[in-house]
Parts: sequence; C-alpha cells; structure tokens
Amino acid sequence: MHLVKTFCFSAVGGFLLSLIHAPLPWLLGPLAVTAMTGYYQKKRVVWPVQLRDVSQLLLGYAMGRAFNAETAALIVQALPLMLLAAIMTVCAGLISAWLLLKRSDINLTSCLLGCVPGGLTQMVMLADELPAADLTAVTILQTVRMLSTVAVIPFLTIHVLADADAQAAAAAALPPPADWSSVFMYAALAVAGMYGAKLIRIPVASLIGPILATGAYLIVTGETAPLASKFWLSVAQIGVGTYIGAGIDVAKIRSYNGYWSSIFEGIIIVLACSMLMALGLRHLTGMGLTTAFLGCAPGGLAEMGVTALAVGADSAMMTAYQMTRLLFIMLVYPSIVKQIISWQAHTAPAAKDSGCHSR
Repeated sequence: MHLVKTFCFSAVGGFLLSLIHAPLPWLLGPLAVTAMTGYYQKKRVVWPVQLRDVSQLLLGYAMGRAFNAETAALIVQALPLMLLAAIMTVCAGLISAWLLLKRSDINLTSCLLGCVPGGLTQMVMLADELPAADLTAVTILQTVRMLSTVAVIPFLTIHVLADADAQAAAAAALPPPADWSSVFMYAALAVAGMYGAKLIRIPVASLIGPILATGAYLIVTGETAPLASKFWLSVAQIGVGTYIGAGIDVAKIRSYNGYWSSIFEGIIIVLACSMLMALGLRHLTGMGLTTAFLGCAPGGLAEMGVTALAVGADSAMMTAYQMTRLLFIMLVYPSIVKQIISWQAHTAPAAKDSGCHSR
C-alpha cells in the first residue's frame, strides 16, 4: 500500500509539471515530489531497487530499438571521437575539482570523486573504497551535479537546441504494429539482457543490458522493433524519477550553503565543455547538435536517454557516447584518482587530505 501511495504522489508531480510543459515532467516531477516528501517527513521515501530496474528495463528497450547495422557502422567509426569526448569530460571535471579544492575545506579525494560526472551510485561506491574520501561530501556533490544537469540539460535540449528535422523525422516515423508475440519476445530479450549484464557486472545493468541485447538482435536480424507507447514510457520515467528522489537527502544538501558558488562554477565548466565538444562533433561528423550535446552531456544515461526519446535525437549514437564515458570512468578513472592522490601525497605531504575534517 505504501508503494502505491508513493507512486500516486509521484504521478501527481509528473502531471502537474506536464501542465506547465516543463521538460521531462514525468521524470522531474516524481523526483522533486519524492525528495521533498522525504525532507518534510524527516526520513527518506522507500522505493525498491527492483522497481527502478523494471523501469530502466523499458527505457533500455526504447533506446536499444534505435540500433541497426547502419548505426553500428557509424558507432565503430566514431569510437576515437567517443573516447576523446570521455577524456575531455573527465578533464573538465578535474578542473572543477581543483577549483573546489582551492575554495573549500573538502579534501582532494572527495573533490576528485564528487566533481567528475561518473554517476552518483558508482562514485559513492568508489569513495567507500578510499579511506580519505568523505562519503557525505561525495554524495552531496554528485547529487547537486545530478540535479543541476537533469534540470538544465533537458530544458536546453528541448527549448534551445532541438533539431527541427529530428523532431519531424521522429513524428513521421511509423513503427511496425505491435502484436503480443513481438511484445513477449522483446520483453524476454530485454530481461535476458539485464540479467546477462548483471552476471558479468556491467554498470547500470538494468539499463545497459536491455540496450545491448535489443540493439544486437536488431543489428543481426535487420528487423525493426515495435515502438514503446508514450504511456508506458511515462510510467517508466515515474519509476526512475521516484528512485532518484528517494536517494536525495535535501537536509544534507542544505549543509553545504557556503560552497554553492564553487560547486555551480564547476558544473558550468563541465556543461560548457560538453557544449564545445558537441559543436566540434557537429562540425567534424555532421551529427545533429541535439544528439551530440546529449552524447557529451554529464547527465546519467537514463536521463539523457529519456531526453533523446522526447526530442527525436539519435538514441543509438547518444547511447554509444554516454556508455563510452561511463565505462571509461568506471574502468580507468579510479586509477587516475589514485595516481593523483599518490602524486599529491609525495609532493605535498601536509596538504588538505591529511588535515581536513570530514563532514
């Protein structure tokens, strides 16, 4: 009964935002309602991770159905640019971490983990492995970054950067009629992809697994998958938005009042870097500006995927860029952090990591 009540409140939040034509209302409305409910009742709202997984599974299918042999060939050709975009995003995050380190008493390790857009859950897990990291600081920095990008990027994409041609193509596209056999087959494929990804420990398995399974099947068979209905995509967004909101501690965010200028300055640096990379990709490859920006943007894969579906961007190419950055940060960035910490310890043994208090 509690879950039904939470879902209804989240749905009302999405509906209210949809009335004022806010970007991603069915994601941001539930997020805001759930976070504020937890704040006012002095305890976080409970939303099981299993419900988030089911929601992401549907979004993963919707994003994966954009893949075909042609997009696969383009993705292979663009791999060097994808890696370059990932490296540039990490560099922008390192610059913002350095600025925050200079202007606050947050230690080096926490700044490095809190300012680079690697995903809230993944960065907190990494922080838990490093003794010098302040879990509270990393959680707050990543939460504020996530909230800022989830609010700003959809607005910019939908109201400023949206490609008219992409929107027209999306509106004109006529997907094949869905029959029950196709629905069950693709549902089973998405579920198998999710469990397969979890088995081999791929990050964000409930989203990336269905994307890879659906995309691989369509590339091999040449089929066109049925379009997911707007109603079920909205329900999936409610599930994801509620889960994100349930993990936000508004009270903790308020405790960092003195650092807002430095934190937002770092977020602006990363966003500006993303926009410059998007402009460069459009010039070099002819990719639509919306697709390029969403591919380079420091938001989460689910949030950027929902935005791409909303504006008719190339979901396959956007997903490839986002997944490359995610995997780079998950596989390579921990070593970069440890190297920077080691270098700092040898060059300045009395620096902030040794003398800073934890919040």
